Amino acid sequence: MEPLRFDLLGVVRGRRGSVELDMGSPQQQALLAVLLLRPSQGVSAAVLMEALWGDDPPVTATKTLRTYAWRWRKVLENDAAEPRILTTVGDGYRLTVPEDAVDVRYAEALARRARQAGDARSARAMLAEALALFNGEPLAGVPGPFAQRHRRRLSELHLDLLEARLALDIDLGRASWCVPELRALSDENPLRESLSVLLIRALHASGRPGEAAAVFPAARRRIVDRLGLEPSAELAEAHRRILISEGPAPPARSAEPLRGEEPARGEEPARSDETPRSEEPAPRPAQVPATTADFTGREAVARLVTDALSRPDRDSLPVVAVAGMGGVGKTTLARHVAHRLGAHYPDGQLYAELRSGDAVPASPQDVLDGFLDALGVEFVPDCLDSRSALFRSATHDRRLLVVLDDAHSLAQITPLLPGTATCGVLVTSRSRLAGLNGAVHADLDVFDETEAIELLSRVIGHDRVAAERETARELVVACGLLPLAVRIVAARLAARPGWPIRAFRDRFTGAHRLGSLRAGDLDVGATFLASWRQLTSDQQRALVLLAVTGMPDFALPVVARVLGRPEPDSEDLLEELVDLALLESDTVGRYHLHPVVRSFALAQRPGQS
Repeated sequence: MEPLRFDLLGVVRGRRGSVELDMGSPQQQALLAVLLLRPSQGVSAAVLMEALWGDDPPVTATKTLRTYAWRWRKVLENDAAEPRILTTVGDGYRLTVPEDAVDVRYAEALARRARQAGDARSARAMLAEALALFNGEPLAGVPGPFAQRHRRRLSELHLDLLEARLALDIDLGRASWCVPELRALSDENPLRESLSVLLIRALHASGRPGEAAAVFPAARRRIVDRLGLEPSAELAEAHRRILISEGPAPPARSAEPLRGEEPARGEEPARSDETPRSEEPAPRPAQVPATTADFTGREAVARLVTDALSRPDRDSLPVVAVAGMGGVGKTTLARHVAHRLGAHYPDGQLYAELRSGDAVPASPQDVLDGFLDALGVEFVPDCLDSRSALFRSATHDRRLLVVLDDAHSLAQITPLLPGTATCGVLVTSRSRLAGLNGAVHADLDVFDETEAIELLSRVIGHDRVAAERETARELVVACGLLPLAVRIVAARLAARPGWPIRAFRDRFTGAHRLGSLRAGDLDVGATFLASWRQLTSDQQRALVLLAVTGMPDFALPVVARVLGRPEPDSEDLLEELVDLALLESDTVGRYHLHPVVRSFALAQRPGQS
């Protein structure tokens, strides 16, 4: 029979092997939780009633308990003729499963082994394994007094495990990694003095004695204001040692059970011959993907971005926002410049694609989760504001470049911004991010003819382009000088070395244009589809109607007649499309539709494929 496994440190779940068990109603889960947390003990009906209903059980309580037990037997015994897992003991029940089958009991066992471990690194690994078992609020959604009591106990155990692991990290020379986690934990638990002690130790060991000395006064104010008490002797002693420059002595690793842990018998005090390590370097993420070998042109914009992000005299966070239509080369530019800036950001580079392949914007919570993991932060709060604050703490005084590619909105990127001038941020988006205070904005346009022909030459060979120079020019113009389109036709020609450029140019016309702009993972249609899905129905209709006219340029009165709307309403629609980089406007009242955008819009008409 496949082994059973139960999770109580989050949403209650059960599995037999890889098959999920039917967990029934919350009340039914409450019965299971009592039996799992009283392993191999007979639990009387009276105790079960109090656990589920407190002092006021329903008149049908005994019958309800029997019904729940019968349902659990059906799930757990796997049609066994004689119950062996859930057995009757007097008027109650006993559940017999191995210790490691229940995540709570396994986490407590790991905590006990960590205290008895002979070295700090082994103990730290056991604590990290125990912490990984927690997945949200313990016993989530389970009713009853028993579940409520154990929710408090298990939440306390989680904090105790975190403190023990952080204390070992400080001893092992990882103090600077611990500071962001300890600040976040202290903010969430402002009266927990042991966290303030650890924060003092971590800051002092990180070479930040001034910040370490400031922890005690702030903690004392909180404690006196809320409780009317003075801080503990342990916290006061940690502060005193900072002031006399002794440094806080590492607390002895106790053999006593953690506060949220069920005690076990026969434990021996932990021994360790480990001595504190010198400070280990913090992780140095290098997340920016490789730049393209044939990067072409863009020198003016690249220089503007590089200069803005490398100024040595800056006193606030430098942010550069590059905007442009889909396929114009924002991502390629961002990756190229990020690698060029490597020496200016020696602590690493963080990178996130903020729009998935199906055009759904990435959530800031998920992006921060990845960033904090890359920075070595293990405790990540659930709340977005807390997670963002922790990210700002983790990047404080570090020289990191953050690249946010294909941003959807200002609200999406605001939580992802560091708070210090030592970092830098490079954002790309399809529309201008109005409201990004203090940012340097750069608009990325299509290639000029020289740049487009140069990219084509680098991919398919200079001699091949030189032999058909005018035809090559006509081909890139037919691509609308859009970098992605030029790269795709170049890739297709490179895969057909025997084809003359003329043959491809002749096929690259009219209705066939969009279908020709696809090569492997490169697809102009898919790129524009992300922008199309952002549009309202009125915006989509306007774009299609403009495409149907076949005109490349429009005056506002003409557009109003095409759309059948008053000029003010038409102008609002057109300006919205300009903001989304689907129309261009160099002059007030005049608009230009890119030829590849026109081909895409025509393909969106009803009945088109």
